[in-house]
Amino acid sequence: MASGLFSIVAVVGVAFASYQERLSPSVASGLLWVILLFSSIVALSRSFVAEEEAGTAILLRLVARSHAVFWGKALFNLIQMFITAAVLSILLFGLTTQTVSHYPLYTLGLLGGCASLAGAVTLCGALAAQASNRSALVGAIGIPLLLPLIAMGIGATRYCLGGVGVGIASRAVSSAIGLSVYAFAIFAVGPWLFDVVWKE
Repeated sequence: MASGLFSIVAVVGVAFASYQERLSPSVASGLLWVILLFSSIVALSRSFVAEEEAGTAILLRLVARSHAVFWGKALFNLIQMFITAAVLSILLFGLTTQTVSHYPLYTLGLLGGCASLAGAVTLCGALAAQASNRSALVGAIGIPLLLPLIAMGIGATRYCLGGVGVGIASRAVSSAIGLSVYAFAIFAVGPWLFDVVWKE
């Protein structure tokens, strides 16, 4: 709920700030990915924190295997990120003058980026769940994982929003493929890393 409210308010704020002005593709793609990043940190990291606060984490450890817990949380977060990205895109293009010039590449970049965000923030949320200052810790732990992801996301969408320049199309394709590979890697390694964290 907090994530959805944050996302909507952020996009509406951008729309008001850029009223009757066309944002450059670089600025628009940067804003889109920053909003996605913060909405994911606000919402997705809570998936394990809620278990700790409700006191059900111990019961979950007793009755469920670690891989099943990771996949359950990660798939829920993945669906939530896809919905958030779809709503953000609709609002961004509906309330501003931005247009997409290359829909398949934009979709590939957004899907790969959302999957990467969901996997990385789920893993960081599991690491920080038992700490006292959980929200700040998730962001701090996630910096090495999330910065390259955001850079690739911006690179993938800049061209799709009308960016021009020498080699920008090939960099956008490379970034979109990189996001997909990143998502595959995080979901391949995530359950095994989570297994170690979950047993501690």
